[in-house]
Amino acid sequence: FTESERLYCDSNINPNIHYAGRFAAKEAVKKALLSSGILDSIPLISIEIDRKKNGEPIVNTKLKEGWNCKVSISHTSTIAIAFSIYCFR
Repeated sequence: FTESERLYCDSNINPNIHYAGRFAAKEAVKKALLSSGILDSIPLISIEIDRKKNGEPIVNTKLKEGWNCKVSISHTSTIAIAFSIYCFR
């Protein structure tokens, strides 16, 4: 996890579920980008899940510019899930 992700997760009452959500989102983004066929490997640390002021999750990558992924994260107190789509420019 990036420093920003750790700060966000640790600022919540139940940090573990937020870490799980971020991890699920990173995995979903990785799979969406790999399915494009452009890359054959993406380190999870190169994907950062941030959020807008309204809470919408946003994806930042340290990869090639112009890649745009959308992500959705959902969780209960014990289960987290996320999905992502790769949007072509």
